[in-house]
Amino acid sequence: VQVGKGPAQVGFTPDGRLVLVSLSEENAVAVIDPATRQVIRKVAVGRVPIQLYVTPDSRTLLVANQGTPKKPGKIVSLIDLESFKVAKTVETGAGAHGVVVDRDGRYAYITNTYVNSVSVLDVKERKVVKTVPVGKGPNGISVTP
Repeated sequence: VQVGKGPAQVGFTPDGRLVLVSLSEENAVAVIDPATRQVIRKVAVGRVPIQLYVTPDSRTLLVANQGTPKKPGKIVSLIDLESFKVAKTVETGAGAHGVVVDRDGRYAYITNTYVNSVSVLDVKERKVVKTVPVGKGPNGISVTP
């Protein structure tokens, strides 16, 4: 499937309805219908989107917008997967790179590569509730199922 420029990560909705691809060179996310294997739309997000993750209820896509070392991105885009619009942008930290959501869909964890931290985002409240210092250059992040 031809998705666009700079595909960085692929994600799936838990219900299998959509495939999502961050496009780091387009500042967008491609939305694919897996049945037809066609891009059905693109959604504009922040600078240099890298990792993305869908909430367990398949309703919201979180996209970490890393930016560059000279122009760091500091936001996570929350996309409503019914309207395909950015419902909210939340500031985390410079170089927002990795993102994952816990199994309950309550908290998201975002690595901030350029400031050596992990932000804890309350998904329901759509705000950062804690920032934890970590080692140099945190990248991807995972949670157990």
